[in-house]
Amino acid sequence: MMPSAITCILRAAHHYKRLLCRAAFLAMLSSMVLPQCTAAKPRSYYVSGVYLTHDGRLIQMLARRTPGTYPIDGYQMTISQKTEICWHDAPLQFGSILYWAGEPVAVQKISSPCGSTPNRKLDHLDHSAWLQYSANQYPQHHITSIKIDATRIDIWKYADGENKESGESMYMRSGWKKLCSSASPHELRYRNEGAIDVVCDSEVNGYLEKILSSLLIASATTTDVPSKDTEPLSVYIVKPFRIAHKYDFESIDGSLCMASDGSCIYRNPRVHQIIREIAYAPDGSILIPDTVLVRLNNEAQLAALLSYSLVAVDQHLIDRLFRVQRFKRNVWSLSYPKSGEENLDGTGYFIRQINAQELRLGIRQMYASGYDIRYAPYAWSVEQGKPIKGLLATPDYRQSSSFYATYAFNYIRQLYPKVDYSKLKRGEREYQQFLQELRKADPEAFAPASQSRK
Repeated sequence: MMPSAITCILRAAHHYKRLLCRAAFLAMLSSMVLPQCTAAKPRSYYVSGVYLTHDGRLIQMLARRTPGTYPIDGYQMTISQKTEICWHDAPLQFGSILYWAGEPVAVQKISSPCGSTPNRKLDHLDHSAWLQYSANQYPQHHITSIKIDATRIDIWKYADGENKESGESMYMRSGWKKLCSSASPHELRYRNEGAIDVVCDSEVNGYLEKILSSLLIASATTTDVPSKDTEPLSVYIVKPFRIAHKYDFESIDGSLCMASDGSCIYRNPRVHQIIREIAYAPDGSILIPDTVLVRLNNEAQLAALLSYSLVAVDQHLIDRLFRVQRFKRNVWSLSYPKSGEENLDGTGYFIRQINAQELRLGIRQMYASGYDIRYAPYAWSVEQGKPIKGLLATPDYRQSSSFYATYAFNYIRQLYPKVDYSKLKRGEREYQQFLQELRKADPEAFAPASQSRK
C-alpha cells in the first residue's frame, strides 16, 4: 500500500475517532443538562376539589386578594396575583351526577362567570364558605406533593341545611343521652331497616365523648379543621347490625383501593351484610359498632378514626355520596346524561378523592389535638382487624402495602418532618381501662366475629 494511502486511512480513522469522542461528550453533556432543564420546568398535574372552610381570616384574605400560602383542604395552597378569585352570592349546588373532575358539582372553567369582588363589605363576610378550587401540583421524585399553586378559586355561600336529602335532615338529631334515658327500647330505626341496638353504658359513652371533645376544640393555629361550633354531631356506639337495603348506609374506610395500581372500586355495605365497621346513616349520624372499639389498642387509633368521621360529616361527604349512590337512572331521558353509567364509572375516583381528603384533614385535626399521628395511616386497617407490625418504627412510605397508608405517610412526612412524638398522646393504659368497661357493657363484642351475631 502506498504511503499516501496509508496516511489517508490514518487521517480518516483519527477524524472518525474525534467524531466519536465529540458524540460521547455531547451525550454526556446532554445527560447532565437535560435533567436540570426538566427540573427547572417540572411536569404539573391538574388538581381540583371542593372544600368547606370555617376560617374567617382566610375568607378575608381571599377578599383582599392577599398573596401567600394558606392551609386549604389539607394542602399548602399558594395564591398569587395570577390566581383568579371569583365570588358567588349563592350557595354551592351539589347534584347527583359525577362530573369528570370526580365531584357531583359542575366544574368552573376559565370561561365561567366570575365575580371578582364579594357583594358585601369585608367586615360582614361569613365565617364559613365553600371553596371550589383548581390548581397545579408539581410532584417531586414521584412523591405526591402537598404544595399546590391555585389557578382559580370560587367562593360560594355556605347555607346551613341546604343540599340535604329531603325528609332526613342531619341537623335535627337526638343524642345518645336522650335515647338512652327514654323508657322506649334503646334502638335506632330507619325506614325499611331493622332496629339497631344502641350501647347505653354511661362510662363507655363518656369516654368516647371525651375523645370527641378533644378533637372538636378549635386550635389557635389550625383554623381549617372542624370545631365544636360548626355542626351538631350525633354519634352512637351500637351493636353490629344487618342491613336490608342497598344504599341505606355508607361506610368509608379506605379499604377499597387496590394496592397494585391504586385503582378504586367502591363496594358500599352490601345487602344482608353485618356492619362491623364505622358506618354513616341517612340522617348523617355516625354509627360505631362496639366491635370496632375492641380491635383498637390505644386512644390515638380511636382519635384517627373519629377524626376521619368528623371530616366526613363536616365536609358533607356522606350526603354527597348518598346523592351519587341513590341516583335513579332514566333511560328514556333525552338530556345528558341519559343514564347513571357516568356515576358507575366515576364512583371509584370519587371515593379515592374523599378518602384522601379525610386523611389530610383528619391527620391535621388529630395533630392539633395532641395525638400521635403515626397511628393514623393504618387506622382503617386496624378497624378491619388486620394486624399491623412495627407501627412506631420509622415507616417507608414506598414499601407500604396500602395505597391510603402510603398517601398518609407521605402527607405526614412532608407536613410534620420534625415532630417530637414523645410529646404526643398514645393512651394505651387509658384505652385498656376503657375496654374493661366495654366488656361489662357488651361481653359479646369480644367474641370472635365468626361466633357473634351470625
